[in-house]
Amino acid sequence: MEEQLVCAMESLDEAQVIYCVKTLLEENISTREIQKLLNEGMKRVGRLFEKGEYFLADLIVSGLIYQKALTYFPVSQSADFSAETVGTVLCGVMKDDIHDIGKDIVCSTLRAEGFKVIDLGTDVDTEQFIRTAEENKPDIIALSGVMSYCVEEMKETITALRAAGIDKYATIIVGGNCMTSETSKYIGADAYSQDPIETAVICKSSMKAKSYGKK
Repeated sequence: MEEQLVCAMESLDEAQVIYCVKTLLEENISTREIQKLLNEGMKRVGRLFEKGEYFLADLIVSGLIYQKALTYFPVSQSADFSAETVGTVLCGVMKDDIHDIGKDIVCSTLRAEGFKVIDLGTDVDTEQFIRTAEENKPDIIALSGVMSYCVEEMKETITALRAAGIDKYATIIVGGNCMTSETSKYIGADAYSQDPIETAVICKSSMKAKSYGKK
């Protein structure tokens, strides 16, 4: 059933994806494991897109199927969800970029892991990130971008966040197709990820480090 779910996600078969998710939940497979399978299917979709076998519309469909699959996760019955807020994450896609599939998946994953998520959506400028951060004092700020010009937008935003002293309490994470490990270092980010679950792990590690530092 696990491989069936991955293949269904890869082939954009929504009905089969939902069937597999429901079946695995009935078999008491954890939501974390199911989400790993969904992520593997998404990675295969991404590879098909890179090969030219899938198009932008297919990427959009895959994101919608993924998000719908997550709605079947039973919050009240899953040990992967926390009744307490782990921390607060401020998320947004950079100015002039409206690609929100990856950001939405990351937000869903973080909420599933117990984080409070403040989602600014797409086309977010530096001033809005700073204003919202100062108002809410998030533990983590996650910047996303797909278009190549987002690299410089992120660099500008991170520079401004640090100038405002926001980095004293918020870890800055970046991701999206415009990012690489090397580029994340160039723009001054604290961490980088291209995977929703890895992003959640980084966020949890950051929260543990903050907690340890208070002791």
